[in-house]
Amino acid sequence: MIVVDARSGFFMPLRPYLSFLVTPIQIVVNAPQQAISWGLEHLASREYLVAENQRLNQDVLVLRSRLQKLDSLRAENVRLRELLDASQQVEDKIIMAEVIGFDQNAYSHKIMIDKGFSSGAYVGQSVLDATGVMGQIIEAGAYNSRVLLIADASHFVPVQLSRTGLRSILRGTGDLKRLALMNVPHSADIKKGDVLTTSGLDDRFPSDYPVGVVRSVAHISGKPYADVEVVPLAQLERSRHVMLIDVPESQR
Repeated sequence: MIVVDARSGFFMPLRPYLSFLVTPIQIVVNAPQQAISWGLEHLASREYLVAENQRLNQDVLVLRSRLQKLDSLRAENVRLRELLDASQQVEDKIIMAEVIGFDQNAYSHKIMIDKGFSSGAYVGQSVLDATGVMGQIIEAGAYNSRVLLIADASHFVPVQLSRTGLRSILRGTGDLKRLALMNVPHSADIKKGDVLTTSGLDDRFPSDYPVGVVRSVAHISGKPYADVEVVPLAQLERSRHVMLIDVPESQR
């Protein structure tokens, strides 16, 4: 038919009608191939989007990790600057140390630091952070030492009120955020916000180092003394860098 049409043009008038009849057939014949082609393109596009989504999620995790690390470094730099400022205000000789471990249970609170007797640390030495007294060394090895925190239930610190000079003993309660001031008479001039510092008595701590702030004073009927709660000034749970107060051997 095609040969005849090409030579004689016999089917020329019929071409539009033949095209009209053939076109639907061509569409039906080509439809599976087009569907497969579209499906493959769609599948490839979906796989690409899934892969890109996974890559973007990974990038987000990496960026978040880097941001957290940056925030941590910034916070640590702030703490180090605070410690540096505090060390410049300390008249005694100091040894800088870093907290390398914790040993805590319900009532006992101890930390491990990276300085031992080879660096000048000794049993009984006072340990401070940038904001206050943390505790005392109870064991000193060659390259590390164990520190008993002031919040430990067995720890006692001789203190005095900065405002009035009232002397007392500050006792650990086993709670890192709460200390108890012992044997305070109901008539004592003490109130919320009063600052407590080391008194220097018993030669346990050098004098005038900040220890805590009075949080509450309660006068309970029938009790011989007032109940005085104190918040430690040192960041007992968070401090990573500390100072060891190095007093002369004659004063230890």
